[in-house]
Amino acid sequence: MLVDPNNRLVADTLEAQWNDKLRALNQAREERELAKRNEQQVLNQTIRGRLLAMTTDFRRLWADPVTPNRERKRMLDLLIEDATLVKDPAQGITHIHIRFKGGKTETLTTTNPKSSAQQVKTRPEVIALVDKLLNDYTYAQIAERLNEQGIRPGAHVRPNSTTLVFTALRVGYLVTHYHLRSRYDRLRERGLLTKSEAAQQLGIHEATVSRWVAHGLVTRHPCSGNSYLYELPLAPLPTKHCSRWDRLAERAKILELSMKSKVSSTTEGGAV
Repeated sequence: MLVDPNNRLVADTLEAQWNDKLRALNQAREERELAKRNEQQVLNQTIRGRLLAMTTDFRRLWADPVTPNRERKRMLDLLIEDATLVKDPAQGITHIHIRFKGGKTETLTTTNPKSSAQQVKTRPEVIALVDKLLNDYTYAQIAERLNEQGIRPGAHVRPNSTTLVFTALRVGYLVTHYHLRSRYDRLRERGLLTKSEAAQQLGIHEATVSRWVAHGLVTRHPCSGNSYLYELPLAPLPTKHCSRWDRLAERAKILELSMKSKVSSTTEGGAV
């Protein structure tokens, strides 16, 4: 009514169009409500039973190997409204808060996947085992025992794996990387000597030390590769140049036993 009289015809036309749009909107809303009521009436007992059966068979359908992953994603989309992930790096876990379309909520906790560096990192219990074996074995012997027990390098035990095994080089890397005491240091702490030190303490040549090792007079312990440390026995050791006298005494003893056996056989033959 406040429109200028010269423009009143235009205002009446716009008002009529506006009212037509409002009537069309109200009609669309009524039709939608009517369609929703009709759809609810269509859900009879048979369809309701089928829907209940689908919810009952959800786990079986999900676990069916024939079901493709895209169908599993659609199943989740029909059930889940949203999911919120809260990571806890300190404990290495993730809390998953799930809100279903029906309004129910549930919280799941899962372990965070390991990074590529963590997957190849040797487990602490294997490091402790290597540290213990270093007291009695070389790197190659430790690698052999770990492989016999089915332990493989990395974060997991793979008994059936044949492509990745422990070697002396891998054991040496673990000793260096984790700052373990080397076998050489352990043997030195036990009082073992190098060949030159053993020869000097015994007052003999280094070649004589090797011969005494071959005859079991001195014990030799391998360190790594071709290096050894020597343990001096507590029993009295032979003096220098006694080996020739030992050989002569041994030959004399053998000759004496031979003569006794010949005399015994001759006496028995005369008695017969």
